[in-house]
Amino acid sequence: MLQCSRIIILIYAVFMVASGAVASKLTLSNVRTDRLVLKPETGKNLKIRYHISAPARVVAKIYDSRNILVRKFTENRNSGGDYSFLWDGKDESGNTVPSNFYYYTVSATSQNGRTVTYDLTDLTGGEVENAQGIKYDSEKRELQYVLPKASIVNIRIGYANGGPLLRTLIDWVPRPGGLNVEKWDGWDNCHVVNVKNSKNLQINVSAYSLPMNSIIVQGLNTTSRPEFIENITWQKEVRQPTKKAKKQMYNHWQHPRDRCYDPVIKISALGNFPRTRDGLPVVSSPLPIQTTIPSDELPFMFDQRFEVVYYVDFVFLYEEELGYVPFTWKW
Repeated sequence: MLQCSRIIILIYAVFMVASGAVASKLTLSNVRTDRLVLKPETGKNLKIRYHISAPARVVAKIYDSRNILVRKFTENRNSGGDYSFLWDGKDESGNTVPSNFYYYTVSATSQNGRTVTYDLTDLTGGEVENAQGIKYDSEKRELQYVLPKASIVNIRIGYANGGPLLRTLIDWVPRPGGLNVEKWDGWDNCHVVNVKNSKNLQINVSAYSLPMNSIIVQGLNTTSRPEFIENITWQKEVRQPTKKAKKQMYNHWQHPRDRCYDPVIKISALGNFPRTRDGLPVVSSPLPIQTTIPSDELPFMFDQRFEVVYYVDFVFLYEEELGYVPFTWKW
């Protein structure tokens, strides 16, 4: 009888241990932010919410679009439940991060060392999005368009039917889904040509969707190019992709975010010329015209292939397919 009692007690103990193991299995769910856009100057923090099923050490990390860590949060939670981290838009050094988009990841480690992670960076986003309702109001000087999803957006303005590019209004900067409005005065980059009322005006809006774990940070000053932290003063950590997509040359989403933009180009006529009262040069043929790029952008251009194309009065005249700078063409 005593032996049977021991067997019953042993079976009961094993059952209790097994039940406890099942009950303490850690899950991480309902990970989300309370909103997409963070405006640090308002002083309203962004919440990164999550639910854990059991006690755990929870770490939230925020990366910039280069996959470089900019902020890290760590908390030891003594019980399962709903929790959140608060982000004020500052990096590890206490400085407000530049206007751009950022990724967040959350991982939880149980008392027995098991870790579960939420990271949708490589599983979502990067899809081509077609902007709708593209419309320019020359009186209000506003360009509006509708995005199906939050995306990075590039807007180029030029002349139709193979004409020249006149302005890159925004250059792969993040925008939320829905109606977006950009300011544009109708002028080209150099403020030489105004095409706001031209029948040949062509506006191209290109977009790639952002991953579902993205945060858009908007500062006081709107920028036409993405901005990045230039000086990483904390221990650098780079998020490693969990999935590699097939490389596509013209897929801008796959390009390094800090090396995907339209560079500044300078064009000048070489020589000393008489000028009109308005300061315009009076030239004669043949006229050497030189194309250059600022020195700080030369490494970016030398790493890739490009073409140099010349137009006069919006009419194509010459193209050099194997471009280099400085490049001089005689007109």
